[in-house]
Amino acid sequence: MGPAPAIAYVDSDLASETVTGVVARLRSDAGDVDRTYKILEEISKIITEGKGVGGTLTYDGIKLGDGIAIADEDTTIYNPGLTLLTSTEKQRLVSAIVDNRNVGLSASPPGSGWSENNEYAFGYLKTKLDPLHMHELGGYLGILPYYGAILYLAALYVQKNARDVFPLAYGLCALGVFGPALVLVASGP
Repeated sequence: MGPAPAIAYVDSDLASETVTGVVARLRSDAGDVDRTYKILEEISKIITEGKGVGGTLTYDGIKLGDGIAIADEDTTIYNPGLTLLTSTEKQRLVSAIVDNRNVGLSASPPGSGWSENNEYAFGYLKTKLDPLHMHELGGYLGILPYYGAILYLAALYVQKNARDVFPLAYGLCALGVFGPALVLVASGP
């Protein structure tokens, strides 16, 4: 008889209570313009002030509870909370604000679940938390190695068997790799 199975994932194991609380409130208040805006302001305070996030900010950099410095750049003084947030916390916040926005935009009648102020706050937070658009690109980057390998093999086949059209095939393969990423980023969350 082996050891008892352990729970592999708990909602709070990789995120602070502050982040999990904000995410839960974003989900429960989705579609309510005023409450959503207040929560988005609270997320902004987490980023700009480090409100409710563990660790300390000193002149030596950011120090977490275990005493390891994770940043010593001068830019951390502008957004200390952004430096204190883990990548998992940032991903959770981005997913929650994107989901909240989608619910707000799909509210009936149109405009009743999302305002211009909410959109401005969303844009600011999305830019700070996900500047490289990983939320949009996540699924595509998961299949990119396989998709890229198929296109590479196709280009090699054309290079070997139809040299006259290889420059065109090479350009189409490059467009096939980078085109979807550009479309995903341009279309937004």
